[in-house]
Amino acid sequence: MNRTAAGRASVVAAIMVGVGALVSGLINFLFLLANVASLPRLLILQDPIGFAIRPRVQPLAVVAMLVALVVLMGLTWLFVRMIVRSALPGRAAAVFFGTWGAVIIASWIAGLVRAPLMLLVLQIPAEQSEILMTQFSQISVAGASWGLIWGWLTALVIALVHRASRDASTDPAGAPVYPPSQTYPPAQTYPPVPPAAG
Repeated sequence: MNRTAAGRASVVAAIMVGVGALVSGLINFLFLLANVASLPRLLILQDPIGFAIRPRVQPLAVVAMLVALVVLMGLTWLFVRMIVRSALPGRAAAVFFGTWGAVIIASWIAGLVRAPLMLLVLQIPAEQSEILMTQFSQISVAGASWGLIWGWLTALVIALVHRASRDASTDPAGAPVYPPSQTYPPAQTYPPVPPAAG
């Protein structure tokens, strides 16, 4: 795939993941306001960035959310760009599963980046190390589980973009379109033929 198509696919993936993370965080917050129980809410919709736009929020929680969002979008852009550029033209399945894995890994890393900041916001004493470790693991795993549950949507769109760019690079008969070949002067025979006398 050429660079412009890989760039287009990676930007689409980063935007989809960023908007999806914000929307899922907002919906999760609205479910919380509606007193929906934790078990079905957390099984269906994880919050990969820790949606922190609410009344009386601490500024560090907003910083943690924004840092997680930037890390999530940036890593998704980088990973998807590498996957799409390295995929062969007819391999939409490889792009699908590679993108899905990229979203899972990027959202997990975003959770790992967000977790220490959120532990500072929660102000858990250092003596309660079990609670600190539990909170750290829950915050970091929330991103990975969101990527596992919802990352396939981004992967499907990127696989379709990859397939469409492959179809655009072939002619209607299905043969690949190559740049025009360069013409060369006729090859000389060896040994050179002496000029004819006469």
